[in-house]
Amino acid sequence: MILLSLIPAIVLTSILFFIWHLKKTRYALPTQGVALIITGLVLLLLGNTLSAISQQTPLLINELLNVISINAINSLGFLILGFGIYRWMPTVTSLEKVERFSQELVDSYSRLEIYNSKLQEERELSQSVSHTAHDAIISIDENGVISLWNSGATKTFGYKPEEIIGQPLLKIIPKRFQQQHISGIGRVNSTGKSRVIGSVMEMDGLHKDGHEIPLEISLATWFQDGNRYYAAVMRNITERKKSEKGNERIQQSRIAISSLLKIALEPIKLEELLEKALSIILSVPWLSLQSKGSIFLMNDETNELVLVAQKGLAPHLLTACARIPIGYCLCGRAAQEKKLIYSEHMDHRHDVTFDGIKPHGHYCVPVMFQDKLLGVVNSYIPDGHERNHEETEFLQAMANTIAGLIERKRMEQRLEHIAHHDSLTGLPNRLLFLEHVTKQIARSRRDKTLLALLFMDLDHFKQVNDTMGHNIGDLLLIEASTRVKSCLRDSDMIARLGGDEFTISLPVVAKPEDAGLVAQKIIEELSRPFFLNSQECNIGSSIGISMFPFDGDSPELLLKKADIAMYDVKQHGRNSSKFFKKGMAEGRD
Repeated sequence: MILLSLIPAIVLTSILFFIWHLKKTRYALPTQGVALIITGLVLLLLGNTLSAISQQTPLLINELLNVISINAINSLGFLILGFGIYRWMPTVTSLEKVERFSQELVDSYSRLEIYNSKLQEERELSQSVSHTAHDAIISIDENGVISLWNSGATKTFGYKPEEIIGQPLLKIIPKRFQQQHISGIGRVNSTGKSRVIGSVMEMDGLHKDGHEIPLEISLATWFQDGNRYYAAVMRNITERKKSEKGNERIQQSRIAISSLLKIALEPIKLEELLEKALSIILSVPWLSLQSKGSIFLMNDETNELVLVAQKGLAPHLLTACARIPIGYCLCGRAAQEKKLIYSEHMDHRHDVTFDGIKPHGHYCVPVMFQDKLLGVVNSYIPDGHERNHEETEFLQAMANTIAGLIERKRMEQRLEHIAHHDSLTGLPNRLLFLEHVTKQIARSRRDKTLLALLFMDLDHFKQVNDTMGHNIGDLLLIEASTRVKSCLRDSDMIARLGGDEFTISLPVVAKPEDAGLVAQKIIEELSRPFFLNSQECNIGSSIGISMFPFDGDSPELLLKKADIAMYDVKQHGRNSSKFFKKGMAEGRD
């Protein structure tokens, strides 16, 4: 700094010594004038040069230049220039030339003043823009040492200029990126090549308090006095990242709900639907859930939760949680209180436990349809996980969607039951019976087994119905179907075709006589008196039997021949059974 301040004195002393040396020559006067003019111009040139240098140097050099009074140098140069002209003018023979020369000197100085003023304005504008910009503007040298730090950088990283200037840039770079930064700056210094200079990239920065900041960074580089410098404009994009993350969550949530609604259209059972629903919930990326959970359905008759879908549960839990009483453990409490239960740890409410169970927490969400409890969705969260409002809202929305799916599926099941079952007795109807027999025929054909089909008609039913009333007749049909079912195996099926006609399928019978024994058992059961509303009534039954593969290979044909055999029983005394035989009458009275 002291050396720079001595520059004008050194130049002035040298030229004055030169003038004094020439004093005794005949050229002293013109030579002194020219020397003074040159001295003045040199000082003016020095003042403008120093002003220009101050615009393009790092802050440290810039501050040194400010110590030198540039205006003082310019003023001294102007004074010496004027005195030199005064000493030189007598040697000029033409006044016109003197005036023109003087005007040119004045114009030149005016241009110099204008140029100097513009440089000063640009300098002030550059400093103003740099220090008022909201983005962080940082400059470093080729060694990675910070030389420029604006107010935006202070706002972004928390460091004041006096704390950070002269420090390595690594101070604001997370450790996982520091080696990458060192390698990159070394490569540019040695080769001049870089994939990121002149481009925009995203990277995390390190705040003074230790937290990381998402940044959008633009990089540039330049040379000055043979040395490379780097500049970076860094924008804090925390809010933008939050917005992007929120939009991503919304999109993932929409996909999950859409997938949930899509499986509702699949022709699958309710249990399978709930298994898929659970998988969808556990696979949502932004939820802090472990890859295990369960869904329970409410059993109103036993007042308990029944496990119907699960993923990743330990064998012990499959047994212990198969049925959960209302109010027991977290799921039972969620059902009892009909509100979401959150557990950060395995606390006193976690009634089900076993040796070796790992610490965890829960979100237990009741599945509600209007005010009716349908079940509970149970999800696992990491131990110590803090309750998240967005997570609970989403899980509640998924539980509400599942409630709609359960109701839809149950409505489908009710409609299907109505379409395939008799409304009075609850037995399968003709349509379901024929579908069932079709499958049994295919199985018997494959396994080469016998299949028996019985066609049964209640004897004297019309008389009971006409004399005792339709209510008694309905009760008689219900009681008769119950007695017949008691004579059958689980694999057998009884169906009501209409009125007092029933059909029965007996798959996998060893021989035709076995079917005859079943028919006889049914006849005996229906021959016992019926007591309906304190009234006694008696009926019988006529049964015709057809056999696959002897009497046909389709449900319709077997049913027709069993009907013919039953009609033959009616014609010959009733309350008995017969196998179909060729030659039996095919018509009815």
